[in-house]
Amino acid sequence: MESLQQTAVRALGPLLHAQPLSPGKVTFAWSIAAGPLLARHGTPHWHTDGTLYVHARELVWFRELERARPVVAQRLAHLLGPDVVRRIVITRSEFSHA
Repeated sequence: MESLQQTAVRALGPLLHAQPLSPGKVTFAWSIAAGPLLARHGTPHWHTDGTLYVHARELVWFRELERARPVVAQRLAHLLGPDVVRRIVITRSEFSHA
């Protein structure tokens, strides 16, 4: 049985490929690829050089985002194409708690 998130990635991939590339498209793809919980705790900023910076609000979410990075990267490649997000950099504030 396939999870809802896997189904969403598979179904939305062809639809997103047809749309023009924009920061909004990448942000939307991030929310699908990361899933609701991770997406809520990481703020993405995409640069046209292919780097997606994701700012974690707290140390615990920084760790979770780091751990999920390979899976999220694979999902982003399926949603956007293999060369759109070339690198994901997870950052966090020095003053974050937890």
